[in-house]
Amino acid sequence: MTDRIVPSFSPDLLKPPKSLNPAKWMHERIVSSINDFEKRLDSDHEVGARLVSFGSDVTFHIEDVGYWGPDMIIFHGVSTEGKRVQLLQHVSQLSVLLVAADKVHEKARRIGFDLTEKLN
Repeated sequence: MTDRIVPSFSPDLLKPPKSLNPAKWMHERIVSSINDFEKRLDSDHEVGARLVSFGSDVTFHIEDVGYWGPDMIIFHGVSTEGKRVQLLQHVSQLSVLLVAADKVHEKARRIGFDLTEKLN
């Protein structure tokens, strides 16, 4: 068995929609990737993110992902020090490393994104 994670995107997420909103399309693919990543975590870990473009080690627990169309992706979460964080990133510069972060509370939190709820 391999540790390599290959997102299982639905066919709708493989090609841009006809009325392209880059932020919305990127958001859908990020959410799908996070959902797949969470399925492989044990009960002691939850999804976190390491920002790979800041030059220093910035890791935080992802609580939500949103977008501000047509071109901004927004990550909401808590740093490893317990401080609130919000990252606004242009879709053309997005580079986020999903990591298995030690759980913060007794039970590991699952974001459990449901695209149908977020998109309606």
